[in-house]
Amino acid sequence: MKIGTIASHSALNILSGARAEGFDVVLYCTPGRRKFYSAFGLADAIVEVHSFDEILDTPMEDTVLIPHGSFVAYIGADRILASDLRLFGNKELLRWEENRALKNRLMREAGLRVPREYASVKDIQTPVIVKTYGAAGGQGYFIAKNAEEAQEKMRPDQLYSIQQYVVGTKVFVTYFRSLAHDRTEVFGADIRYETDADANLRFDDTPSFIVVGNLPLVLRESVLAKYYRMGEDFVRGFQRLTGQDIPGPFCLETIIDREQHIYTFEFSGRIVAGTNIWIPTSPYSYLQFGEQMWMGRRIAREIRELMEQGRLEEALT
Repeated sequence: MKIGTIASHSALNILSGARAEGFDVVLYCTPGRRKFYSAFGLADAIVEVHSFDEILDTPMEDTVLIPHGSFVAYIGADRILASDLRLFGNKELLRWEENRALKNRLMREAGLRVPREYASVKDIQTPVIVKTYGAAGGQGYFIAKNAEEAQEKMRPDQLYSIQQYVVGTKVFVTYFRSLAHDRTEVFGADIRYETDADANLRFDDTPSFIVVGNLPLVLRESVLAKYYRMGEDFVRGFQRLTGQDIPGPFCLETIIDREQHIYTFEFSGRIVAGTNIWIPTSPYSYLQFGEQMWMGRRIAREIRELMEQGRLEEALT
């Protein structure tokens, strides 16, 4: 059996981890990216495609695909959900990730503190961040002080969600839900660095929120304990709403305000690019396993253990 993914986002993370656990790998790669991924020793693993959605029609009975953010961005959750792809994780959770209304419903069901959502511009009563739908790495987001400013910046042909803007420190915590061990693991934490929103000098009042990279973060243990409970609550919330589990990685995207309240404003239902900073290990995964363990390897380890238990199909929902 092979482990595969598409050539973007966290492919190096995923495939290096699969190889470390003894799996053959396959990388579905567009022509313009072939040279880059070949430079990291993946030339023999590359299957060239003209566009990523070609994988929907590509035979791969012997391959388990690991989804990441580019699957949702380039292919779309609905097409993935309707496909016969053998994806590690939960396809249904990807649909909840892409849909802003479902996303907010799940976070509230999990008992997480979430920023206020406004159904329309006329309801706005606080400064807001206005977001486009889908996994786009912050592209198209903007901040508005009031309803009038939000209306001026919104495009009539674009779907948006309108969310209270919470001032604080952004913290992105990644988890791993293990079916093999029936536990939820805190894997690591990071901060995203976003184009000129994080710049020290800017000459306009329209910051851009496109993610360009990630920085590692180690949390105070008292705060980490809160995040551990939040991860468990998130899993239980999804189980209540759908009757399904969440195999593999997911991420809660949060802000901690000056009163140390933790607001969850987003989640990702698969590996996130922030885990790339933890190659070859994160402090929390090292404490859990006593060896180097990055997310790509953690996924492959889970697949191997589920195969040994005869339960792999439970993680290919």
